[in-house]
Amino acid sequence: MKKLFFFLVLSFFALLSNAYSLYTPAGTVDVGISNSEGQKASYRVQVADITPVATATDVFTLCGSATKVVRVNRIQVTADSTAPAVIDFYVFKRSAANTGGTSTAPTISKFDSADGTATATVALYSANPSALGTGALFTGDHYALPAAASTGYPGAPWIEDFGIRNNRAIVLRGITQCLAFSLNGQAIPLGFGLYFGIEWTEE
Repeated sequence: MKKLFFFLVLSFFALLSNAYSLYTPAGTVDVGISNSEGQKASYRVQVADITPVATATDVFTLCGSATKVVRVNRIQVTADSTAPAVIDFYVFKRSAANTGGTSTAPTISKFDSADGTATATVALYSANPSALGTGALFTGDHYALPAAASTGYPGAPWIEDFGIRNNRAIVLRGITQCLAFSLNGQAIPLGFGLYFGIEWTEE
């Protein structure tokens, strides 16, 4: 009986081994999940403690490059106000750049110091553009603002990731294509403060 038992056990494992070989391509090794770090030149802008104008339209824009294809893969926004409130966030993809207004160019950070200088251009507006570029609403949402001085819940970030569900990132081709984070002219709550981050690659 013992010999029969061991024979059956060995036969079972032999069958398992054969079945595994049928579904494992020759020459492969099962090493678990690998690191899928991207190798494209990658950049980020982060701005903090921003107080937009009272009826802000575009607050921030990222415009494409004359020499590279720009792919936006993340937008992250956090905000608060003096008292709890709700505000709407908008992201427009524009086929023409804004004109007028007052803006500065925030620092662009590299993910790898060996990457070249970013060729996309960024603008943080302290006065609304006099004319907004032609475009369409790409994404947006309501955002619940916590009170800045509250000891209660912090403001959860509003995050939009692109190119992670078998779809493309947001692609900007040429200097006239821009992605704009906008408040669309709505009234700004009292004591409103904004954190905004955006990530993209260039190739």
